[in-house]
Amino acid sequence: MSSVDDIKNLDLVEIVMKLLGMLIIVGSMLNKAPLFLNILKTKSVAGMSPPAVYSECLMYANAGFYSYLQGNPFTAYGETLLITFQSVIVILLMWKFKVEPKVSMQERMVVSALFAIYLSVVFSLPTDQLYLLLSINMPVTFFSRGSQIYCYHSVKHTGSQSVITNIMNFTGSAIRVMTTINLVGFDIPMLAGYGISLLLNSIMIAQFVIYKENTATYFKELEAKKKE
Repeated sequence: MSSVDDIKNLDLVEIVMKLLGMLIIVGSMLNKAPLFLNILKTKSVAGMSPPAVYSECLMYANAGFYSYLQGNPFTAYGETLLITFQSVIVILLMWKFKVEPKVSMQERMVVSALFAIYLSVVFSLPTDQLYLLLSINMPVTFFSRGSQIYCYHSVKHTGSQSVITNIMNFTGSAIRVMTTINLVGFDIPMLAGYGISLLLNSIMIAQFVIYKENTATYFKELEAKKKE
């Protein structure tokens, strides 16, 4: 009966926000799936910026671990941890398929060691210093998205990257602004992070439109090279 009473005590807005939060989490399970398929199909990570990939993993990890250690409801941040796991898979795929230049074993070992150190530091932070994770996330987000935006601009195509993934990120950030206010409150570091992601993801989506023809041409040339 208590669960029924709890539902009755929830107002409509709160119910909608919780449902949206759960919807984002479910959708995030497939966030990187289009990118995985593109990479495995083309066996290429063209258009992918390694600094952007590494920092994106850090960006989602910071957001996820901050909310987890703060004790926020899982429906307010769950997708960040799921996307962190998927970002690790993207890194592994990049290590496998990147050419010109290939990712060296030394780089792989350094990145792995730094991530292990990062985890040990994060889980040893006192509660009153957890805000540092999201404070760091501001420049990390700018660097991650900015590096990828610059990469697209430099090569004039979007390579194996997926516009679907970017649209999902944009939509998720927009919804998260609303659910954070409702489920957590006016947590300025969290809201600022989602707002910045919203802006930068919109620029990346625009690049998919701008470089659509160039990307199609690139893949035609890639297929031609494979047949030679």
